[in-house]
Amino acid sequence: MDVAELFNGVSVVIDDEVNDPTANIRNILNQIKNQNIPVLTYDAIPSEEVISNFRNLSFVLLDWRLVKNNISTDEFEEGVSIPQTLQTAEARINIDFIKRLKEVCFCPVFIFTNEDKNEIIAALEAEGLYKTTKPNHIFIKSKSEIKGRTKLFAEIRKWIKNNPSVYVLKEWEREYQKSKNKLFSDFHALSSVWPRIMWKNFEDDGVNRSFELGELISRNLHTRMAPFEFSEEILNKKGVKIEKSELRCVLEGERYLKNSCLHTNAISTGDIFKVVDEAANARYFLNIRAQCDLVRSSSLDNVELYCLKGKVITEDDIKSKKGIPFKHGQFIEKVNHAIITFIDDGCILDFSFRDLVIKKWKDLKSKRIGQLLPPHINRIQQRYALYLQRQGLPRTPDIALFGR
Repeated sequence: MDVAELFNGVSVVIDDEVNDPTANIRNILNQIKNQNIPVLTYDAIPSEEVISNFRNLSFVLLDWRLVKNNISTDEFEEGVSIPQTLQTAEARINIDFIKRLKEVCFCPVFIFTNEDKNEIIAALEAEGLYKTTKPNHIFIKSKSEIKGRTKLFAEIRKWIKNNPSVYVLKEWEREYQKSKNKLFSDFHALSSVWPRIMWKNFEDDGVNRSFELGELISRNLHTRMAPFEFSEEILNKKGVKIEKSELRCVLEGERYLKNSCLHTNAISTGDIFKVVDEAANARYFLNIRAQCDLVRSSSLDNVELYCLKGKVITEDDIKSKKGIPFKHGQFIEKVNHAIITFIDDGCILDFSFRDLVIKKWKDLKSKRIGQLLPPHINRIQQRYALYLQRQGLPRTPDIALFGR
């Protein structure tokens, strides 16, 4: 695994001694530059306006104790400890920076410091930014531990082997950037005004132009991305214990997008709505209407949704003798329903095909809780289509098979 290639792109180094040729940070900067990685240096935490432009960064290197920019040299003598109030204020500034950075760009944050690492970890843990029992996107090391021509990247290589999330992010980013550049370069070669051509075509078709243009780009981008070759060593590490609750959360993220991630007025196949009555009983509605029918409308509020009714079932409903059989990772469903696991904070939902209801968007939009993603929504659409076209057969009497 070539770490320098994995972390290609612009890096950011924040250290109050970046301009001191004798400081430890110079050794770290030279290691980064020797790998031909561009570096932006700051001697203090950048402003909010600058941070908002920190997109698509390779990584950020942060010195936890930016002393020289927070107090003057006259305020304390050499060898005297920095006041606790100043240390606390400084930690708060660093934490706020990491939180803001995470909103703009999820990338590895390397904290190299001469201070006590345990104090930094405790401060980050208190803010929910670090877990001592789990891999983190924050890497903390003493500056003295990474002296040497290649020590920095040797330490990063060891760290990333225990951080599958960061590893997959960087591998995906590398392929994504290549495919994105190829996509727009190819289309520009076809016509420099290709977005206008497609926009007019979508307008003539009477569909949501912004949505369709985004879908066109996404489809082409996906097909141009070469097959990934992830590391078996990193992703299939033996002895890693995964809790049941953690597994369910990951599975929910794989198949379900929460409403906070969706555009307010973007209607989609797979939208899920939750209606709670006065007795606190919840009913779910799943929109299975084709996307092309949803976007062709002059009035958004009056768009009609074709909804399947759903209800929550418990694990006891599955495990009981009369429950729904589960085998080889799949429910053995009857022809008249479909089950989706781990939706809306881990609920198992059973959607019935027997009663399709038509609802207007204006009546349900405030009740939307999220969206079921492909291929799960596609499977339900296909099974519902088969249900509509099923052929009824005469019943085979039990006695014909089992006797009296």
